[in-house]
Parts: sequence; structure tokens; C-alpha cells
Amino acid sequence: MFKKSIRFPLIYFVASTVWQLIFNKDIEWIKNIGIFFIMFLFISLYNWAQKPYEWKKEK
Repeated sequence: MFKKSIRFPLIYFVASTVWQLIFNKDIEWIKNIGIFFIMFLFISLYNWAQKPYEWKKEK
């Protein structure tokens, strides 16, 4: 689950950092890390919510 959750945000982080380095010559680290973290949390919560809970498993 962790590998699924981190793949897309990490690709976005690297791509946006390289894009800013090439075209802007100024990298906005706080913005990139913030977006990376928010995307990671959202995708982690989404993947967690997709796993069904088995009700009354112990009873």
C-alpha cells in the first residue's frame, strides 16, 4: 500500500522540481513538499478506504 501511495506524489515532486529548475531558475521547495505531502495523504486515505472492513468477524 505504501508503494502505491508514494509513487505518483514522488513523480510529481521530481517533475515539478525539474520544471522549476529549468524554466524558473528558482525552486519553490515549501510548495513542492507541501503538495507532495497532501497528495501522499489523500492517496493513502483513498487506498485505505478501498479495503473493506469485515463486520462481525469475531462474533
